[in-house]
Amino acid sequence: VHDLWPWPTADDRMVSRLDQMVRVTQRITRKDGSLEEAFPREGSWCVTALVASDILSASAILGDRIPADTRRQWLAAVDPLIRHLLRYDEQHAFISNHLATGALALSLWSAASQDALAATRAKDIVDRIVAHQSSEGWFQEYEGADPGYQTLATYYLAQIHTQRPTWDLHEPLSRSVSFLENFAHPYGS
Repeated sequence: VHDLWPWPTADDRMVSRLDQMVRVTQRITRKDGSLEEAFPREGSWCVTALVASDILSASAILGDRIPADTRRQWLAAVDPLIRHLLRYDEQHAFISNHLATGALALSLWSAASQDALAATRAKDIVDRIVAHQSSEGWFQEYEGADPGYQTLATYYLAQIHTQRPTWDLHEPLSRSVSFLENFAHPYGS
């Protein structure tokens, strides 16, 4: 969309490649709507959320470049993933970047499908993340701070903030960035 892909590639070719990935996602989705990360029958909430948010983000960004039938197929592929996110919760621990990924997937789904329940669940998850934010600005990852995962949580929450500015994420995101400034190397990484 922003001409950042370094090789000349026709839009239909790019959509075709993405469509192949979505079709593979449908084949590997378990009956309960989950995806695995590393172990058979694992049912990873985070990976399920990550794939759902990526498909929905690609669909939103590409807009009319995706044929209507293809968009419907992508939404059909995401539907069981979203149902899983609505039925279950992250069970490993309180992991802000995982939860933020799920909140983004649910928020994007709500925008694409007008699913009010998904929006409510996304907002509840965001509120939980913000409630666990430290006064120092870090979002809880397991039992403390983790600057690497903090960048992921910030990335997902910033996308939600762009989509839903009334959810009051400006101040928590500002605190997060202030915390992360302490870990930036002089050359910017």
